[in-house]
Amino acid sequence: MTDAPEEHRVLLPDDEDWLSLFMGMEEPLLMQLALNTRATLMGRTDVWEMPADMDGIAAHDAWGRLFRAMPEPLRHTGTNIGRSVPSGDRPAGQYTLYAPDGRWEHTPLYAADVDPRDIATVAAVLDHFRTALDGSDHTQLGGFLQQMADDWADPGREGNHRKMVEDFTRGLSVWQLPHQPDVDVLLEVVTMTDVGDETPERIVLTPPQEDAYQSFMRRVSAAVAGSSPHDYALHRYANR
Repeated sequence: MTDAPEEHRVLLPDDEDWLSLFMGMEEPLLMQLALNTRATLMGRTDVWEMPADMDGIAAHDAWGRLFRAMPEPLRHTGTNIGRSVPSGDRPAGQYTLYAPDGRWEHTPLYAADVDPRDIATVAAVLDHFRTALDGSDHTQLGGFLQQMADDWADPGREGNHRKMVEDFTRGLSVWQLPHQPDVDVLLEVVTMTDVGDETPERIVLTPPQEDAYQSFMRRVSAAVAGSSPHDYALHRYANR
C-alpha cells in the first residue's frame, strides 16, 4: 500500500471470544492464501486456482496491519489465548473499567486508529469465501476452504468449512460496526487512558456513559455471536 493511510478510529473490546476469532482469521486461511498467491506468482502449477481478483498476500498484509494497530492490551490478550502458561506481564495502557456503582467490572474498551482500506481488503476476501460456499465462483476456492477445515479438524473428524467462514465473518464484524453516537461517548472516556507506559487509573462510568456502554456492547455481542445464540452478559463483564 503506497498511498498515505486514511485515519479511522474504531472502538474494540478486550474480549477473549472476539479476539480468539480475530486471531483465528490468520491461520490457516489468510496465511495459506498468501502462500498460495506467492506460489502462483513464482509460476508453480501445484497450487489452488483462486479468483483472479483475490490477492492473498494483500489480504494477509492487511490483517497484519489491523493486528499491529490494536493497542498493546488487546495484542497481549490475543496472543495469550490458549497458551498453557500465559504471559503475566501487565501490558502498557491496560486499565480497569467499572459500572457506575463501582462494583461490576466491565470488559475494557480501547481505541484503535486503522486504515479502512485494510478492513475492506480483508472483507473482500470474505466476499470470495461466501461466493465459493455458494458454489458459484467456478474456481478451486471452495475446495481450498474444505481442505483447510479438514487439516484443522480434530483427528478422525471432517472439517466444517462453513463454520470456518462463519468464524472469519464474526472475527471481522467488530471492525465493521457502524460508528453510532455511543461510540463517540465511549471514545471520549477510553482515550483518557492513552498515557504511554504509565499505569492508568481505573475508570468508573457515569450513568450516561454506562448507557452508551450497554448499547455498544449489545452490538458487539450480536456481532461476535453471528448466527449462533449467545449470552450478552459474557461480553459485558471482564473475564479476568
